[in-house]
Amino acid sequence: MEDLEVHCLNLLDFNVITFLRYIDDTFAILPNDRVQDVVDAFNSYHPRLKFTYELENDNSINFLDTTVIRDDNRLITNWYRKPTFSGLYVNYFSGHSVKHKSNVVKGLVDRALLLSDSRYHESNIEIVRSILSNNCYPVKFANRILKERIREIEYRDVVTTNEKIKNSELNRFIKLPYVKNISETLVDSFKRYGFRVVFTMPKKLDCIIGRRKDKLDDEKKNCVVYKFDCANCESCYIGQTKRHLKTRIDEHMSNIRKNSDNHSVVSRHRLNDNHEFKWRDVSILHQESNVKNREIAEMFHIKRHNNAINSMRDTENLPSIYDNILTNT
Repeated sequence: MEDLEVHCLNLLDFNVITFLRYIDDTFAILPNDRVQDVVDAFNSYHPRLKFTYELENDNSINFLDTTVIRDDNRLITNWYRKPTFSGLYVNYFSGHSVKHKSNVVKGLVDRALLLSDSRYHESNIEIVRSILSNNCYPVKFANRILKERIREIEYRDVVTTNEKIKNSELNRFIKLPYVKNISETLVDSFKRYGFRVVFTMPKKLDCIIGRRKDKLDDEKKNCVVYKFDCANCESCYIGQTKRHLKTRIDEHMSNIRKNSDNHSVVSRHRLNDNHEFKWRDVSILHQESNVKNREIAEMFHIKRHNNAINSMRDTENLPSIYDNILTNT
């Protein structure tokens, strides 16, 4: 799904403000008049894939177990139960352990409070009481577990807030490998943004000795940032992929056969300038399994290559601190 998203979002000529996914459910914020453009881009990925969508109604939309609500200039949530929600849980008079039954109460309290804005807490707790009553939970038992769980959540919120404050004040540091004549220039740049820089030596014992393991062919590597050059001019393209590099390059090569509305910047360069790329000479610039770190590395390398044909939105999410660093290195 990750590569599908990257591919389809790159087809758009505008930036999707928010794009979140849990398994196969997606939540997105975008202009009203561009919804169909997004759906068409995703449905063009493969003829067997059919994406559907739901729009907000009365400033709210249901997503997973929450109702997301537009409240002035912010989003709030409330606990959502589907129309098919039966309200049936482990009955108090069943043969389950008391621990199991108390966990039922705690689970309901968690949903009622943690999925909701504080303005809905009181009404949601009343819903929990009603559900427990319908499942034969004694009032005394239910109230005791309810109060215990609410206190635990309130205490956890206080501790979490204090930890965040402490971490933001004391632990804002970045660890980087030391590179002579370059690392020194980074210290002041990061310091202006409130970060301390900790340098490490890049070479370890296994780098010196080496490992007795066959080197993997570049085209079989995955989770990489890559670059390929134009054979007819100085232009290049930089991208990232989770899959095998060969699979992604094959997609670049075949994209030109799609409808012109779905052409990538690579295909447009090939068609508009009648140029071709060096498909057999692809360079791996970086390898990173974490998708967020990989995307930052991709944006970093695009910024470093003035001849990259990537669109502007490929780097618009790069934190501004990197602009300052790039101009000083």
